[in-house]
Amino acid sequence: MSDDLLDPALVREASRWLARLGRDDVDDTDRAACDAWRRADPRHERVWRRLLELDGALRSVPAHAARSDLLARRAPLTRRQVLGLGAAALTVGALGYGGARQGLWRRQWADLATGVGETATHTLADGTRLVLNTDTALDVDFNDRGREIRLHRGEVLVTTGHGDGRPFRVRTRDGAVRPLGTRFTVRRTDRDTRVAVYQGAVSLRAGGEARPVRLDAGQGAAFRAGRVGAPRPLAEEAPAWQRGQLVAERMTVAEFAGELARYRHGLVHYQPEVAGLRVTGVFSLTDTDRALDALARALPVRVRHYTPLWIRIEKKD
Repeated sequence: MSDDLLDPALVREASRWLARLGRDDVDDTDRAACDAWRRADPRHERVWRRLLELDGALRSVPAHAARSDLLARRAPLTRRQVLGLGAAALTVGALGYGGARQGLWRRQWADLATGVGETATHTLADGTRLVLNTDTALDVDFNDRGREIRLHRGEVLVTTGHGDGRPFRVRTRDGAVRPLGTRFTVRRTDRDTRVAVYQGAVSLRAGGEARPVRLDAGQGAAFRAGRVGAPRPLAEEAPAWQRGQLVAERMTVAEFAGELARYRHGLVHYQPEVAGLRVTGVFSLTDTDRALDALARALPVRVRHYTPLWIRIEKKD
């Protein structure tokens, strides 16, 4: 087995040993047992060293960088939780530390930001009200020529202020949204930007697109550079996430896992066998463990916690 494809079972075992040595009551017996485990197989030592490298990398992050994919929580991560995330990162390979650092620094230097699982409300100088959803970062640029929100990641609910004649827009890498006295959300994903209008109307202009597209209240659309998708009707009169809820209407497990992952630290995976199962219901975003328990009651699936920060939705035996 190559160094990049480490055995998940060995990674979990090494993580437990490292956590055990980090306890306050660790003694020489613990240390000797760990040394014996490392000597028992060359693969043990290789996994051990990789886990130590990741542990050292996490500790090197500056303490002031609090809004991190790996470290931002209402309470600090325990050593055991950090090691659990390390195990998941080494096992899956998809969670690169460099990617997490990119998110960390993006939020660290943004004008306004939230961590994973957090929301925040801000009122700007012109009276515009912003509600930032989980894991969001944006910049605010107000000057004599206009007012601009630059959304770097995540999602924001905008209620525009009145009495300011300067042009207002929300910009992402995919283009710009110009409100026409309104209440709307803008969400940036890896593939596109999604807009939902709850009051008033907005004008969308995708990057490279000459003609703007109008969305009225009760409509939503996705756009990316050069293309605006067809408007679709909204299912609700207000974003459910503002109430701390995920409303699923025949949502697949794959979609459910992707949405829930935005609101909890670590990884939410699923077996291919359950990806297409569909669920309907209202689930908590403020208590994602409760949401996962509800999913397991609604469908023939189980939720397995491999580490505190790595779970997988699996087919029930």
